[in-house]
Amino acid sequence: MSVKIRERVYPETNTVTWQADIHVKLIDGRKIRERAKIPGATSRSAALKWAKERERWLILHGHEKEDDKALDGQEGEAAAPPEMPTLAEFSERFIAEYVLANRLKPSTVYNRKKYIRAYLIPNLGDRPLDQIGEADVQKLKALYAHLAPSSVNAILEVLGAVLRMGVEWGVIPAMPRVRKIKAQQHRFAYYDEVTYQRLVRAAGEVDERSLLAVLLGGDAGLRGGEIAGLRLVHCDVERGVLHIVENDWRGKVGLPKGNRPRQVVMTARLRALLREIKERSDDHEERAIARSRGQGTATTRVIAGLVQKAQRAAGLPPTGTHILRHTFCSRLAARGATPRAIQELAGHASSSTTDRYMHLAPGALRTAIALIEGESA
Repeated sequence: MSVKIRERVYPETNTVTWQADIHVKLIDGRKIRERAKIPGATSRSAALKWAKERERWLILHGHEKEDDKALDGQEGEAAAPPEMPTLAEFSERFIAEYVLANRLKPSTVYNRKKYIRAYLIPNLGDRPLDQIGEADVQKLKALYAHLAPSSVNAILEVLGAVLRMGVEWGVIPAMPRVRKIKAQQHRFAYYDEVTYQRLVRAAGEVDERSLLAVLLGGDAGLRGGEIAGLRLVHCDVERGVLHIVENDWRGKVGLPKGNRPRQVVMTARLRALLREIKERSDDHEERAIARSRGQGTATTRVIAGLVQKAQRAAGLPPTGTHILRHTFCSRLAARGATPRAIQELAGHASSSTTDRYMHLAPGALRTAIALIEGESA
């Protein structure tokens, strides 16, 4: 058994590739020799690592499956390996056997398909999967340099997921490193207390549905899809608790983001409004906010429209619902709520999301300065 690698330089294109020459003898006496271009290798150590991994794979699995008889009639000769799929071809399998098979959220399925169709296939679709390297990753970054870093990272995340499945399913022996762009922490917009209370008053003057949409976002921190999916049966006005168990995304109902139901304690005004709505309703399975004239269910677009009506009435730029969720978390932080409490109420999957709001919490900073003053006294 032996593994040899060599570097090939192409002066006319100013490119460098690495090639592996692998000799393996199996337990049954068969010998395998494989020559291959090493995908994504940029150094001798990386190339050797790839070749060693490929050698171990050949020892464990042999070459691709052998026919009972070789095509030329000679017994025991290995059949030709199957053709390497292109990224476009393998992406179809990735969607069917990973994304759909694992029942990922409808929004995730939509985004995976969108990024593959709009960004990956136009640039790498005809490239064999094992020939996609780190140079291709860098070209994607350069090509979409005009997009926000978060958008480019979303493209790279999908590419990495496709390639990881290629390795896991034994289609390619290794994958290139997919390094994301370092981005500054995203700044979020929110309303200060005075502005938010002005919005609530304006929403009450518009109509009941607009007021409920604003309070569910700003007093309870619900996402747009959670507001659309909220049913009256989920509103326990006796205990003053909202049960957030459904999310409506483009008419597809599932669990909230992160697949975690949660409970949110209602404010007094939200509780009073929902009590009044429930007392008038004959069907508590219906949505808390229905379409105009009570026909059908309100989509996230309808919810956003209700919030925008209130924003215009308050003299604010129309932005939609998510600014209310930021306002909810910001109000909690400013009043000294613990990060854990904010995380649970908002349904953040990661504490790092909650940490974005903690610069608004003055209590911890004052306590820290008080410690210094105590030492210097």
